[in-house]
Amino acid sequence: MRRPWAVALASAACGILTACAGDGPPAVPPASSFDVIQQTIFNPNCLSAGCHNAVDRANNLVLEAAQSFGNLVNVLAFNEAARADGLQRVQPGNADASFLFIKVTNPSAVQGTRMPQGAAALSSADIETIRAWILAGAPPPGTPTPSAAPTVTPPLTPTPAATATRTMIPSPTPSPTITATGTRPPTSTPTPTPPPTLTPTLTLTPSATFTARPTATPAIAPTPTFSVESTFPAIQATIFNTTCLDIGCHNNQSMAGNQVLEPDNAYANLVGVVPFTAAAAQLGLLRVDPGKPDNSFLLTKLTLPTVFDPEFLSRMPLGKPPLPPAQIEQIRAWILRGALPDEQP
Repeated sequence: MRRPWAVALASAACGILTACAGDGPPAVPPASSFDVIQQTIFNPNCLSAGCHNAVDRANNLVLEAAQSFGNLVNVLAFNEAARADGLQRVQPGNADASFLFIKVTNPSAVQGTRMPQGAAALSSADIETIRAWILAGAPPPGTPTPSAAPTVTPPLTPTPAATATRTMIPSPTPSPTITATGTRPPTSTPTPTPPPTLTPTLTLTPSATFTARPTATPAIAPTPTFSVESTFPAIQATIFNTTCLDIGCHNNQSMAGNQVLEPDNAYANLVGVVPFTAAAAQLGLLRVDPGKPDNSFLLTKLTLPTVFDPEFLSRMPLGKPPLPPAQIEQIRAWILRGALPDEQP
């Protein structure tokens, strides 16, 4: 005869085996990963000529597979307005504070153009893929980004009311009062001593002798020799037009650094204008200070000793060799002569 307890035990064992065989809730599949973003978003949209490839390095950002993650996560944004707001290109866990997410959705006027530049906006699915990756902590390549599981709040267990216990505190025993008996000695009256008489002493201080110093004659800065190559029209034609108007640079569309160097705008955007770079503005520099090359940020940006300076950012022209000394000297001579819009010999 089969005993009832044996039947129950067999049923329980069957249930356990069934659960182990995969009848429980399904695992949450990966929603997105950095590899997906690289292959489906960066590679087809961000690496064309003039953009974020290793040659053009638009806004000092490379999004090729070997460099993109290191150039994004926890890296301060290159855009001046974004840097002033303390934005990072990607801040793990915070999409709204990640400049990458802002640039593909709705950047402000001072934050530059929406990305990808000159192309259709990313699809809602692509934008959501980037957002989900950032919110998941921006894990590195090769790491899947799991979908966020809903948070279940456990029910509250009522706490039984505490029973108050009355504790009797014994009254303190009063300390006995001790009465001292004795005779107080008489108080003696001191005899005052008269203060000593001070005799003032007159000390004569000799007058200081002043020695006249010769006045130094300020050195006269020589006026640079005029040359047609160092006039503003020549600088526009031979330097700005050929070096500074590429995609992502100082043209009317990209407006890198909030500056346009097109022929119709360059002079007004340079002479007597406060730089967009915060550090330069705080030092009182101007983009071009007529007669003062050392106070002209244009020359500072062209002559930075390194490709990237922590204070003044990238050396110009971006992603290209430095200007030759002859061209830099032409700009310096133009500024020394007063940075005029045009000159005649």
